[in-house]
Amino acid sequence: MPSARVRILLVRHGESVLGRARRYAGHRDTPLTAAGRRQIRRLRARFRRFRADVLFTSDLRRCRQTAALLAPGRDVHATPRLRELDFGAWDGLTAEGCRRRDPARFARWMRNPGSTRPPGGESLGELRRRVRAFARSAVRRHAGKTLAFVTHAGPIRALASDDFWALTIKPGGMIEMTWRIRRP
Repeated sequence: MPSARVRILLVRHGESVLGRARRYAGHRDTPLTAAGRRQIRRLRARFRRFRADVLFTSDLRRCRQTAALLAPGRDVHATPRLRELDFGAWDGLTAEGCRRRDPARFARWMRNPGSTRPPGGESLGELRRRVRAFARSAVRRHAGKTLAFVTHAGPIRALASDDFWALTIKPGGMIEMTWRIRRP
């Protein structure tokens, strides 16, 4: 069965206000910090060398701001399907705050994040299905092009690795991956 390959650039937004405070931002609409804006300006020249044809971004402000700084004047398609994991009751808390609130659940989540979900939040399976379905759809629509996804650490991990904690990507970081499209 022949296949085609699509290059995807996975860009993590710059440092956000809640990220600087080491809090889970999740679906909260927190803006970039001044340091976050500088991180993205430093990334801009490297990003441009890849010549992304289509830019997608999470609809949350920290990603929309990142996309605007990364590719000024370019059309950017915002979607909630590239949002961070919904941390539910843990949104806005530090890891220590989560641990104090629900020690057993938080310990399970840290040991094996696929085994549980934040209270009232999204499971890693749901996150994976959401972002991978979006990626499959985007690469089918834009076969042969270079796509950029400006998103969060969770969706990047869900797309690039089956082991949630195995991949670390710093704010303002970018990785390149290849997505293979199978054709009948």
